[in-house]
Amino acid sequence: MALAACSSTVPSPEQLDALERQVRAQHRGDYEALENRRQSGELDAESHRIALAALDKRVRNEVDTRLWSRHALAQSELKSNDIPTPDRPIPLAPPGVGTLQNSLYNSQRQTGMGSQLMGNFLRDSGGANFNSSRAGTMYDQ
Repeated sequence: MALAACSSTVPSPEQLDALERQVRAQHRGDYEALENRRQSGELDAESHRIALAALDKRVRNEVDTRLWSRHALAQSELKSNDIPTPDRPIPLAPPGVGTLQNSLYNSQRQTGMGSQLMGNFLRDSGGANFNSSRAGTMYDQ
């Protein structure tokens, strides 16, 4: 089952072409009936072109529906078995985020030390009037 997750279920161009040939063969009777109507004069060139385009579109829609439904079912099966898919990858959280002291993953903001250290720095460097000694212009009071 693990190897199934490695293979892509996205339809390839070759699969699309092969299934389109198969579906066109299934609709051969429709194509022949359309050609017979054109040859008998029942359809003029413009009507034949429109009807042929509609039939081609119906064939392409059937091909797309079959292959993409197959893909959706395969993705659904992978998800139901907790196998990662492109739209639901494995969550990769580093181990022990914020819980290990002095570790690479320890965030000072999570433990509260960062804000305490910054507060001490501001207090020691300027006191309550820290912002009052900033550079200004001759128009400042």
